[in-house]
Amino acid sequence: MHHTVTTTKSRRKMSPLVSRAALAAVAAGLGFVPAAQAQQPAAGQAVPLPTVRVEGAADDSYKADTVESPRQTAPILDAPQTINVIPRRLIEEQGATDLTEVLRSTPGISFDAGENGFSTSTNNFTLRGFDTSGNIFVDGARSSGSYTRDVFNLEQVEVFKGATGDSGRGGAGGYINLQTKTPHLGNAYSGNVGLGFDEYDSELRTRASIDANHQIGETAALRLNVMAEGGGVAGREEAEQNAWGVAPSLSLGLGTSFRTTIAYEHVEHNDLPDWGVPGAVIANTDAFNPATRGFERDNFYGLATDFDDVVSDSLLARFEWDIDTGVTLSNQTRWNHVDRNARYTVPTGYTAATNTVTGQTQFYDRSNTSFSNLTSLALAFDTAGLKHRAALGLELTRERSEANRYGTQTPPATGLDNPNPDRAASARLAPTEVNEIDISTVALDAYDTIELSRHWEITGGLRAEWYEVDIDSRTAAGAPAGTANGYNDEEFELGGRIGLVYKPVDNGSIYISYGVSAQPPGSYLSNPDISRTGDNAFPGFVPNAEGVTNYNYELGTKWSFNDGKLQVTGALFRTEKHDVPITGRDVGETVDSLKGYGKQVVEGLEIGVAGEILEGWNVFGGVLLMDSAREHSAYLDSVRRRANTADYDTFTSTDGDELAFTPNISGNLWTTYRFPFGLTVGAGARHTGSVFLGRPDDALRIIPNGRYGKLPAFTTYHALIAYDVTENVNVRLNIDNIFDETYATTTNWNGSRATLGAPRSFLLTTGFSF
Repeated sequence: MHHTVTTTKSRRKMSPLVSRAALAAVAAGLGFVPAAQAQQPAAGQAVPLPTVRVEGAADDSYKADTVESPRQTAPILDAPQTINVIPRRLIEEQGATDLTEVLRSTPGISFDAGENGFSTSTNNFTLRGFDTSGNIFVDGARSSGSYTRDVFNLEQVEVFKGATGDSGRGGAGGYINLQTKTPHLGNAYSGNVGLGFDEYDSELRTRASIDANHQIGETAALRLNVMAEGGGVAGREEAEQNAWGVAPSLSLGLGTSFRTTIAYEHVEHNDLPDWGVPGAVIANTDAFNPATRGFERDNFYGLATDFDDVVSDSLLARFEWDIDTGVTLSNQTRWNHVDRNARYTVPTGYTAATNTVTGQTQFYDRSNTSFSNLTSLALAFDTAGLKHRAALGLELTRERSEANRYGTQTPPATGLDNPNPDRAASARLAPTEVNEIDISTVALDAYDTIELSRHWEITGGLRAEWYEVDIDSRTAAGAPAGTANGYNDEEFELGGRIGLVYKPVDNGSIYISYGVSAQPPGSYLSNPDISRTGDNAFPGFVPNAEGVTNYNYELGTKWSFNDGKLQVTGALFRTEKHDVPITGRDVGETVDSLKGYGKQVVEGLEIGVAGEILEGWNVFGGVLLMDSAREHSAYLDSVRRRANTADYDTFTSTDGDELAFTPNISGNLWTTYRFPFGLTVGAGARHTGSVFLGRPDDALRIIPNGRYGKLPAFTTYHALIAYDVTENVNVRLNIDNIFDETYATTTNWNGSRATLGAPRSFLLTTGFSF
């Protein structure tokens, strides 16, 4: 089996800060060629672009050399920042279907289950202890909203760790960019049909996808990606996942100096959601609580009438013009609209005397619309004896969120051992409140990699951003609802990063870097609580509070081995989140107000590896060791205790406490070996250390460590067996959680509800490629 890729496709993955001739050299497998050394084409002459044959997905590399962002002016090996790139090969081998499953392949990720008070799923997550749900980008454009993101149309997922102002306002943990598939020269057709099953009473799971690229003439190509899935959720009764998507795209001028890409994507989800089990049923990750021994892990405590419907549409137009050798101008316009309407029932408690589970039906009704225009000028030039690879950018973005807001319902309690999903049929409530959020952004940025000598480089840049947010929060009748109503804020933010890189040899680098980013108040485009009433829809909102500023310090090294096929990285880092607002009450007060600011700190060591160790033997993995801490005064502890006395109970202080749901150790490893006769075997492991329950980094309430205990550590093991039946057809069997470990991936803030990880499950896939 094989498919064809070209240098045009490679250009989409590379920073465009090299000449056209250098791009051709990269595609030919010669590596990066500085502009000054590249062969120059005649004026007006298109650079010849040779075709490269790649023998199937099994031979694609785990190791990425570059990322899509034009702000990354150095290859990954020389970039002074921790960057994890999760390639398409790994996504397909592990059978991942959504972003949540993909992100489990990078250490430092943990998932939410309602820590801010409202129910969320694993669509919301933290990176290195800090909420990162609002820092997701698609092809460099911010993508807002809390919903399931399918990966059928993705080339790779790029995870940038640590605070930087590269893409504007952002959290301290970093940001994530999703690179979509686009056409390339040559014909290539591939697809997968999969069947998933387990040993419990969940429904069978089916999924099919097709990726077809067809060349039209000499310089144009069409690409079509299609996906459809249906069935249940591993290890859970009743729950369903049903989706379909289509993503056509057209590229013109491939292999020439002027290229155009038009792409569209439409995805629909119609799910019956599962929101976990009562936290009381799990005593630890190895056994069920003896007090609830009749509990079965696939019990479903929702209602059969629950639903989670999402419709997502996006349209992209990109133009790239190689004006001259080493000069490329690009402009990208992206429109995106996401409409999510959901009703779900969550377990909220367990009554031992009657052996029953109580619950609450909640609602989510929101649409997110964004329109962005990104212009970038990439330059490769020499000045004063120094070589530069620079990028200048202009961003114009308009984002809008509209939400209906509801109260909650309390359905009848149900038995722990034999829950009845038909015990009630929740009515569709009329919204009692509505809200709208508008954000406008204008930004200028400039980034550069300066080669000082053969061994020394400086990489970095600045981003200036003008940001305006308006919040309108009202009752259905039009009256103001909550203190956030009428909030308007205009901010000027300056962020960026700088790094000094020492290259003792061509295949290695040692660096030290500093980055800064800002999170202005009022950015609530991806928070999961938006359909709550009053100020509950805006967790962390504090009138007149300063914006949060994040700083990242990093000392690291990166090395490439095996002729550039394997990369090993290591980094020591310290991230500080400053000006975190803390509210509370002084003696005699009955209403919370801003009392001061605290700081949150995460520091640690991350080690990663990706690529080919020996011919046919590939590995992808990483481990992250980190400590976290809150830092604030004794006075701020006292005002918090008065505001929420029950949160503290017998505890007196949270100064020095770890951040909730932030493991001290997490890691993952995936390795495969391909035999010459077409058999591939693979194995992997994932580990997450224990974490304290509590509120997350962006919540106003602070729960002392130990008040509600800890979510225990867990380790799962996974396996793959694949075989090439013919040159064009292969079969794969994935076994996840081989030892059927019973564990919770997360809980809500006080542990009354837990989200179980998938049990031992199987995925049988037939793939084709020609």
